[in-house]
Amino acid sequence: MQHHDIRRLPNGNILMLVVEKKTYAEAIAAGFNPSKFQPEIAQKGYMLPDSVIEIKPTKPVGGTVVWEWHVWDHLIQDYDVTKSNYGVVKSHPELIDAAGDQKALAAFWNHMNSIDYNSALDQIALSVRGNSEAYYYTHQYSAAYSIGFDGNTFSIVDFRANHPVVGVMWYGAAAYCNGLSQQSGLQACYNLQTGTCDFAKNGYRLPTEAEWAYAARGGQYNPYYNYPYGNSIDITKANLPDSRDPYEGTDSSTYPWTTPVGFYDGKLHLKSEYNWPGSATSYQTSHGANGFGLYDMEGNIWQLVHDWYGTDYYSVSPYDNPKGPDTGSPMPDGKPYRGMRGGNWYNGLVISGVNDGHSRVSNRDPSYYRGPLDPKMSWCMVGFRVARNAEPGASFSLTRKLRIG
Repeated sequence: MQHHDIRRLPNGNILMLVVEKKTYAEAIAAGFNPSKFQPEIAQKGYMLPDSVIEIKPTKPVGGTVVWEWHVWDHLIQDYDVTKSNYGVVKSHPELIDAAGDQKALAAFWNHMNSIDYNSALDQIALSVRGNSEAYYYTHQYSAAYSIGFDGNTFSIVDFRANHPVVGVMWYGAAAYCNGLSQQSGLQACYNLQTGTCDFAKNGYRLPTEAEWAYAARGGQYNPYYNYPYGNSIDITKANLPDSRDPYEGTDSSTYPWTTPVGFYDGKLHLKSEYNWPGSATSYQTSHGANGFGLYDMEGNIWQLVHDWYGTDYYSVSPYDNPKGPDTGSPMPDGKPYRGMRGGNWYNGLVISGVNDGHSRVSNRDPSYYRGPLDPKMSWCMVGFRVARNAEPGASFSLTRKLRIG
């Protein structure tokens, strides 16, 4: 059964995500631990693992499967020593852990929700929601992404160690928030199976759109400013398209043209300190922080927010502390997407002769247009920042008025 996503290949064939049915008995025979199953697997009597197939279209209708790949053929498990796929899971990063992400397994186990193809490397990339995997693109997929993985260890493989992460999808950002919460001894906010957030928990999460807008304005709301620091755009205060900073390259092979976090801090920066790729020996910035002292609320990268992107949500939302619609407005591919804010280094609108990178505080965008649709490199302009609930005793209210400005 076809599920979620397809991708057309350069040869005209189509890659398609599909699910197949495996009985309860087949799951046990494959080494799954039944104590890790959610009750629905026993009740329904089956699991639905994912597969990928390549179809050669035949005109006027139909097609022929010319290649296929099945999750079921690439399992490893450390539960049942009698099975042929028994082994040390961490020693086989090329295989798929039958224990998933150590949570109770749903019948719809992998829940792959997107597929992409890199023709230069002849690689297929999959977003696997149910396994807490493939949340970030890596350097092995494209040089546009800075995270490397050698089969055992993750690392930063280029000069961007102090830059914001890019190549991240929404579930990857949510998974990072949960991991950071665990590291900090806090409660995880996200259910990574459903994408829901428990706002009563004290851990890290993505900010809601309302929270992001409040933070971006830096306390300035009477009057509202167009940008985090004022009404007139200043290209020396943020990494915008055509900023001419020393991280800006000459062609798309050097994407992404991000700058280090907080780079636009009003200081004179030196190549000897930052090792940027440009030839300039120094670069003078202006102070780009807003009234709250937050940097990069304008430009550099798009920042994912918690909310689904709903076109007319704020005409019907709660007045105080809106947390987004239950699902989003469908994009051209028929799917809903989460929102993102803040603009970017890549493209925008020309205002008074300056390309603003879509960085107006009130600008709202669905992640579809800089994610799967992007003609250059999927998600290489998209990252995130995190938020936490205020400690007891601190209080403020976010209103719809502050939200949309």
